[in-house]
Amino acid sequence: MRIQIVMSLVGRLLYIFGGFVAIPFIYSLIFETAYWSFAITSILSMVIGYGLSKWGFKSDSFSLRDGFLVVGSTWLFTVTLGAIPFMMSGIVIHPLDALFESTSGITATGATIIYNVDEIPKSFVLWRGLMHWIGGMGIIVLILSFLRNLGADAAHFFNAEASVPRPGVVMPRIQSMASKLWKVYVAFTVLCFLMLLMGGIEVFDALNYAFSIISTGGFTPTTAGTFLYAHDTYISAVFIVFMILAGGNFSVYYTALQKGWRSLISDFETRMYWLMLAVGILITFIFLSLQTNTSPLGDAFCSAAFMLVSLQTGSGFAISDYDLWPGAAQMTLFIASFFGGCSGSTTGGIKIIRLIILLKSSIMYLRKSIHPDMVQVVRINGKPMPDKWIQMTQQFIFLYLLIYVVSVFLMACSGVSTGDALQIVTAFLSNVGLGFGGYGPTDSFSALPYAGKLVAIIDMLLGRLELFTILVMLHPQFWEGYFIKKDANKRYRII
Repeated sequence: MRIQIVMSLVGRLLYIFGGFVAIPFIYSLIFETAYWSFAITSILSMVIGYGLSKWGFKSDSFSLRDGFLVVGSTWLFTVTLGAIPFMMSGIVIHPLDALFESTSGITATGATIIYNVDEIPKSFVLWRGLMHWIGGMGIIVLILSFLRNLGADAAHFFNAEASVPRPGVVMPRIQSMASKLWKVYVAFTVLCFLMLLMGGIEVFDALNYAFSIISTGGFTPTTAGTFLYAHDTYISAVFIVFMILAGGNFSVYYTALQKGWRSLISDFETRMYWLMLAVGILITFIFLSLQTNTSPLGDAFCSAAFMLVSLQTGSGFAISDYDLWPGAAQMTLFIASFFGGCSGSTTGGIKIIRLIILLKSSIMYLRKSIHPDMVQVVRINGKPMPDKWIQMTQQFIFLYLLIYVVSVFLMACSGVSTGDALQIVTAFLSNVGLGFGGYGPTDSFSALPYAGKLVAIIDMLLGRLELFTILVMLHPQFWEGYFIKKDANKRYRII
């Protein structure tokens, strides 16, 4: 059965995930009371992993369909297992709340139902940060960097986790690329941690902030969060710089380290990403500075830059209560939260590369309507984009808007007002984690109705997995042949 190939690989991942869950347990043994919920979850993850590995079998031949199933199963297992420590310890009582917190953590959304973080043990604060860090770069990228000898077909796992077009990526070398991405990811985390320490933040808080910043997550180790650093120019600058870096393409960063910084500037998507951030910051600053009784221009610019970068990259940190800002400034932040960062980044949202492809293809179609015989191709960094990537981008935008509309409707049906439903769905589907009004930067999502939380959980997974991975498994034809076994006479029978 092909399902056994999937079982084997998912089982191997759960071994790795179980090792990560053991980290907060070890921390609790050393610095706090032992929280056995982490130990139980770690053991459970490894037992499930052992069972799947035992009943599965290894293979170096995978299809894209296998990739979708491995990615989808892996994320469903990890968000479910990640919720167990919260529920067993009583930190979160309701199972759906625990699943919400876990999903928000592993998808690096950063929305929380825990209103007072200062009251929970630090072991759980560490687990929240680790969940961000594990899911930020992508769990499957983590697998590919740990596991060896998966063969060239391992590229299907990479494609299944993120359907973003990546011009110039050589698929047979995808496993080597995964290791390189994680090296850059770890290096940025360490550098961010050290710079936060230099700013006077305590070791534990600096580590958790580094986990959240580089993963563009949003969980904070304290209730006050980043509001504590609203008037600390150095800390705010560190946050802004590393949020921008986290929103960039990590494979481009690796190339820049190898070939020089010019390769970073020559990347068209990166330049457009920087330009959109700069324009967004400028617009936000102008509207904010025009507000009556506003703070000094320096503080207004810092707040505008921090919040615009935070929402566009989906980081979800806040140093200002933007609910008090002018409507135009708030709308700029709201629009920016759809964009996201570059392909190969830790951000959610639509992604800059898709916006570029959509804009260029639209201009091309307009020209062809004037000159029907004109032959044109969409180029990114001088490389022609295959038609299938253009079609995939258009399909993604359509599905994104369709899911957005349906989610807003379902959120409104749960009892949330229309205005709140619009911004809440934006926060979850784009993996931003910050809303407006009653779900703004000074509030938690604990008051969200349970039906709304269920919609939010689905949206967080859809947004993080670029829609296709989850949606394709809903098609009946996806499962054809997965539960068919070859018998001794080489005939197939359904199991």
